[in-house]
Amino acid sequence: MSTFEDDWNFQINIEDIEKKNFEEFEKSLRYINDHVFKLLEETFKTQRLDYNCGTGRSHDEELKLLIDKNKQLRQEVDNKTNEILILQTKYENYKKDQKLLSQEVKETHEAYLLTKKFYKKKLKMYYAIESREAEKETIFIQFFTECKKDPENYSVRLLRNTKLRHYQILQISPKIKIEKELKQKIYNPDDVSGLLCCIRQEFLNIKQNKV
Repeated sequence: MSTFEDDWNFQINIEDIEKKNFEEFEKSLRYINDHVFKLLEETFKTQRLDYNCGTGRSHDEELKLLIDKNKQLRQEVDNKTNEILILQTKYENYKKDQKLLSQEVKETHEAYLLTKKFYKKKLKMYYAIESREAEKETIFIQFFTECKKDPENYSVRLLRNTKLRHYQILQISPKIKIEKELKQKIYNPDDVSGLLCCIRQEFLNIKQNKV
């Protein structure tokens, strides 16, 4: 059983995620483009040849060296161009994935709102995440009301370990007969609904005995 806080902002800012990834993509693209321009610039540079310094190379040999260098630089340009195409393809795929993620988040949020409405209306219970720190959350649940009431009668506080995904009972008010037994256990998420039903039934017995 999951618990929800009334003011919990469940939405994920897809625009922030997309902006961050797009900035990374642009950064990589600028780097590759700069490298390509540099290579192209080098391709058209003319080496200064001093034929009086005893290089021992003929004009044909110098021309061959320049042609080979040109081929090498062109190959590097082609490689960088391919890298750009690969990055562009990856980014297009990323945008498609972001669109799907945005739709999934929207659907999940709508499901969350429906669940929250069901909890309050049908089960008549109040729930909230009171505090968060490190890997722990304190969850407050109060039965037989849709709003938190004082004193905190018919309520239970759970400690949730977000890393290990298990729950422990911190406090039950008023005290019930099986409280000590329940507090000694650690509960998995699948066990929480049964635990709350058990505590609620104990509270019902207390209410009926007061009548």
